[in-house]
Amino acid sequence: MVNTETINQITQSLKEPAWVTELRKKSLARHAELPWPHSSDDIWRRIDASLLDPAKGFTPVKPELLQKIALSQAQLTQFTQPLGDEQLFVRVNGSWLNEAQAAGFTIKEGIDTVRGVVEADGLTGAEQKLSSLNLAFHHDDVTVEVPARFAVQQPIRFLRIFSAAPKQALFPMTVITVGKGASVTIIDEYLSLDSQSPEPHLINARIELALEADATVNYIRLQRWGKTAREFLLQRATLGKGSTLNMANINLGASFSKAHIVTKLAGEYSTANLSGFVFGHDKQHIDQHTLQDHQAAHTTSDLHINAALQDESRMTYTGLIRIAKQAAQTNAFQSNHNLMLSKTARAETIPMLEILADDVQCKHGASIGPIDDEQAFYLMSRGISRENAQRLIVMGFVETIIKKLPFEPLQERLRAEIEGSIHSE
Repeated sequence: MVNTETINQITQSLKEPAWVTELRKKSLARHAELPWPHSSDDIWRRIDASLLDPAKGFTPVKPELLQKIALSQAQLTQFTQPLGDEQLFVRVNGSWLNEAQAAGFTIKEGIDTVRGVVEADGLTGAEQKLSSLNLAFHHDDVTVEVPARFAVQQPIRFLRIFSAAPKQALFPMTVITVGKGASVTIIDEYLSLDSQSPEPHLINARIELALEADATVNYIRLQRWGKTAREFLLQRATLGKGSTLNMANINLGASFSKAHIVTKLAGEYSTANLSGFVFGHDKQHIDQHTLQDHQAAHTTSDLHINAALQDESRMTYTGLIRIAKQAAQTNAFQSNHNLMLSKTARAETIPMLEILADDVQCKHGASIGPIDDEQAFYLMSRGISRENAQRLIVMGFVETIIKKLPFEPLQERLRAEIEGSIHSE
């Protein structure tokens, strides 16, 4: 049940400090105070937010249920093999498949050392309504701490696997802090295994990235939730002075996904290069909102999100560039392009600007449309079949995002995975 009794059971099982218990109860009380997002809010009006309510028949997972699950040899081969020379850490239902031993940086369970990051405010009331549930019931916490001036040479890849039962609610939390002048590449991968039941499972996830001054982070989130999953994600990055974030979000799974991706440029001369790709299929509904929040002067953000939609899938994108009064000499760009692969797929894109400073540069662009007939005809005139011509055009559209990923073995796997999922009407 979604109540304080469940919180007490979680905290007792995890042996958490008192401040975490109080934060959980405070967050649940805050959730009860807040209204559900209203249809008058343009960022929420195109979804039914009640689909994300765990009180609608879902049971929060308790720690005693977070046990290692048996993976078949085929699953082990599919999920747990390194893609290249990355450091691979696999976590299955809240337990490390192998002991998480890192060289030079720290991987921990729990959030004891990152209290300030977790308790940071600045969210809207609607975002708090959902994110407060994660703070109340989070149960699979991973904290990564990269010390100041330390350069992690190999990419770090985290693979989180969940075998959610029907009507269960999962609340994973990830906090990544990168010290002054440090650099790291992180691939953060999530998947849930499908059960035989058509009943949904619910995932309310939170990811926090905190970059101190002059840090450089390449961060890739790859989401492969199961076909019956419903997801709410709050992903927030806070950038210190002179830091650089290269971040990509790849969305491939879930029947319903609502993601809020917030980038807060809090320090002068910080830079965020943001990208994302959505591949929609079946009757998936993907709703993404991005916020490029410029809070300091001389900051730069550049965002590109592409979606390829087939079958009866639907994509809604809302993107806000916000420039505070003190954020002079800021450059911000935003683009969202949607390629419709069937007549029944749908897309909406709503760019927004909130500019309170002078001497800034802001641009945005968006498009929605089918495969270009002239491009297809050009390829077909050179002996390529219509089906293969369409496939080449789609993969060219995908490539603009994939080539931004800093790890070539991951690029290769995504190309093969996406190309194998494309089918003709």
